[in-house]
Amino acid sequence: MNALLIIGIILIVILAVFLTVFYWPSRVQVEGLPEGFEEKQFDTGQVRLNYVEGPDNGPAFLLIPGQMESWQGYKLVMPQLAKQYHVFSVDLRGHGKSTRTPGQYSYNICGQDLKIFVEEVIGEPAVVSGLSSGAVLAVWLGAYAPDSVLAVISEDPPMFSSIWPRISEERYMTYMFQTAIDALGTPAGRDLEAYFSHMGIPKDGQEELLLIPAPIAKGIAGIVNLTRKMKPGHPYDFPLVPFEQRSGIKFLTEYDVDFSIATIDGRLSADFDPEDALKKVSCPMLLMQANWSRDETWGLLGAMDGEDVERIRALVPGLRYAKVDSGHAIHMGEPDWYLEQVDYFLKDALK
Repeated sequence: MNALLIIGIILIVILAVFLTVFYWPSRVQVEGLPEGFEEKQFDTGQVRLNYVEGPDNGPAFLLIPGQMESWQGYKLVMPQLAKQYHVFSVDLRGHGKSTRTPGQYSYNICGQDLKIFVEEVIGEPAVVSGLSSGAVLAVWLGAYAPDSVLAVISEDPPMFSSIWPRISEERYMTYMFQTAIDALGTPAGRDLEAYFSHMGIPKDGQEELLLIPAPIAKGIAGIVNLTRKMKPGHPYDFPLVPFEQRSGIKFLTEYDVDFSIATIDGRLSADFDPEDALKKVSCPMLLMQANWSRDETWGLLGAMDGEDVERIRALVPGLRYAKVDSGHAIHMGEPDWYLEQVDYFLKDALK
């Protein structure tokens, strides 16, 4: 066979593989709306909140994303929930397409935003389910807007670990937020390569973190930039990457890093008493916990330790508790488990 023909065939195969990898659609894409959902905006009088709303197929159900997450984080569970509920998911201020308000991020401020949203947009009591800081806000709503809440689902909340001054003592948590601040909040723009190159995990018997190797961090940033250029309509749907990681890149590129600054300097938890809030929750409540551990040097690896969970259980009579082998964002890491727990819980809670 002619050498040029062989080279041509090889080049065609390489091109075909390249195009297939980059353009073969992911099962769930980061961009776009789930079937039956609409994207809308609501002006509270102080901020504009971006949200999505599904078809009215039952009781209202509000999904509250966590820090660095927008409504798209719930795309793996929204279609199933929409079969039985009237689903809403809202971008908190400083996230997604909602208003940025540097200097004005706290649980109490965001809680008031959500209280107004439930009263004026949803217009009826709702099940409220949130992740991380959104999980704390779900508790906030159950405590301070009780007439607007049917049940609370709190997904791996940093209920005590995010409160000042304890967060200053949780070295790993603070490091992760500070890394985002340093790499994503620069005057020159967001440096994803710097962010990934400083990501790491504790290693037994070693004080320094085990970091992502610099060439890999550079490669990840390169793939992100290449995908943006090649697929401007789907800039975050990188080839062969799970949804959680693809959507995570989107969230890193758009949230206001002052939200993270507020977390570690104490503004987020200012004038918020988690024990008072938990004591005031009188509706049914489900607490979900993801994996956690403690490192001698870096402290809590996760959102809650065993003592945190016991404090919550002591403060909320009748609490339902469920733990899963998952990363922090349970609804993305273990969506089927999340949906099973929600279904089991609400069968009793909404009787």
